[in-house]
Amino acid sequence: MKVLGLIVEYNPFHNGHIYHIEESKKLINPDYTIAIMSSSFVQRGEPAIIDKWTRAKLAVEFGVDLVVELPFVFACQSADYFAYGSVKILNELGVTDLCFGSETGNIDQLYEIANAIYNDEDQYNTYVKRYLAEGRRYPDACNLALETMLGHVVTTPNDILGLAYVKEIVKHNYNMQAHCLKRTNQFHNKDIQAIASATALRYALKNNKECSIALPHSELYQNHLCDLSNYYSLLKYVISMSSVEELSTYHLVDEGIEYLLKDQINKTDNMFDFVDSLLSKRYTRPRIQRMLIHILMKNKKEDILTCMEDIYARFLCMNKNGQAYLNRIKKDSTIPLLSQYVKDQYPALTLEAKATTLLSFLYKNQNDVIKEEFSHHPFEYMNSLKEL
Repeated sequence: MKVLGLIVEYNPFHNGHIYHIEESKKLINPDYTIAIMSSSFVQRGEPAIIDKWTRAKLAVEFGVDLVVELPFVFACQSADYFAYGSVKILNELGVTDLCFGSETGNIDQLYEIANAIYNDEDQYNTYVKRYLAEGRRYPDACNLALETMLGHVVTTPNDILGLAYVKEIVKHNYNMQAHCLKRTNQFHNKDIQAIASATALRYALKNNKECSIALPHSELYQNHLCDLSNYYSLLKYVISMSSVEELSTYHLVDEGIEYLLKDQINKTDNMFDFVDSLLSKRYTRPRIQRMLIHILMKNKKEDILTCMEDIYARFLCMNKNGQAYLNRIKKDSTIPLLSQYVKDQYPALTLEAKATTLLSFLYKNQNDVIKEEFSHHPFEYMNSLKEL
């Protein structure tokens, strides 16, 4: 039996994602297809442009059998932690083949690098620490370590994530084979065409530009779009009301940046300028944005560590084939399989509700957003796809 795994954000869900699903299924010919999808906030430290329930329904409509939530604790993290949570949960769900997009399309090279790191991890970490000590950003330090050891560098977004996935498979000896599909467009291209980048589409949607050619059910994006910039007033309040000592306890607030946060929040008047004021060789825009989300939620460092040990699979949407697979594996599963929210049993799930509460501030119907988090049932949505 073959089970295809996809690690996705669908932010927004576009024709390129349909291509990825279809081509992955052609390559693997799976019995079942499972996608693990970022929940309310994505890896770049931004709220997903539309809600997770709608994105999950779109995935099932276009060929995924079962959509599982990537918990916030892994979704709003660096590539390594994002990959750790994604690949571990997919492995626990019995995925045999993982297929992801890649700028280079060279899976052999990614395996070569992952094996080299695993076989000489101490040397690799020594190089990384050396370059970090020189003031390099973490991604740059990792690339310099790879170049020193192997003469290779990995600099493009999908390859960086792809390498992180392969590293997890190699490190844990998962019974899973990684495959990659070469991207059909450039990730930085802002042109709107039949297959456009998610970056281009987010920009177009937020600027009211026509992009229905690239988006199935483009009407879903006409009423409400979530944007990080709308948190600025709340963020200014939280930072202004917090001491530097309190700020330093929050996840990703490191190396004295709490002093810069306090200083710059009173010198800027919008989110973009505030983030810009925090950029440095060590702090990239995505890292800063992730940090700000954790500050808004007041997530303590120790709480995030606890939540990362909490592994479960919570399902967002499925078709009948996905339901059949869930029934097949639930008896022997080594992790909890959740079809509905369970209160006070799983720290990472409690954190998920906290993230949804933060998300709800971007909506007029805040109570409805929070209620959906607690009442949503993936089986009910099997018959609602026709509404899209």
